[in-house]
Amino acid sequence: MYELLKQICNDNNWVFQYARKDYANLFDEVEQIGVPHLFVDPIRKQKVYGDMGELEETKYSGSFMLLLSSDIDDEDYDTKYQNNIKPIATSAVETIENSIRCTGDYSISVWDEIEVINVFDYSFDGLLITYQIND
Repeated sequence: MYELLKQICNDNNWVFQYARKDYANLFDEVEQIGVPHLFVDPIRKQKVYGDMGELEETKYSGSFMLLLSSDIDDEDYDTKYQNNIKPIATSAVETIENSIRCTGDYSISVWDEIEVINVFDYSFDGLLITYQIND
């Protein structure tokens, strides 16, 4: 799953960060306005075995934040929504979902989104997505 998410970022020229949330807050790179940043938390991998001991399925679950750099001075939530959250929710999320489905190897069984604003010291806005993806 790590490799797939990283490849999606590479294919779309997005920033990819893989770390626990407390380390992700240390993100300190040159600001890239308008470029989605994917902050992936450590991924849980659960193997499901059948009655005969054969591997039936692997489930990947966790969360990631898909974010855009924002202006902390924008105090109006509607401005943050229109400028940062809406573009992520409509375009970037669809790119990730389609990329996962198009591999033919995975199915999405849980996909939960919540809007976030002023995340990390860097001040990002976007979506926190919790997922379960099965192979």
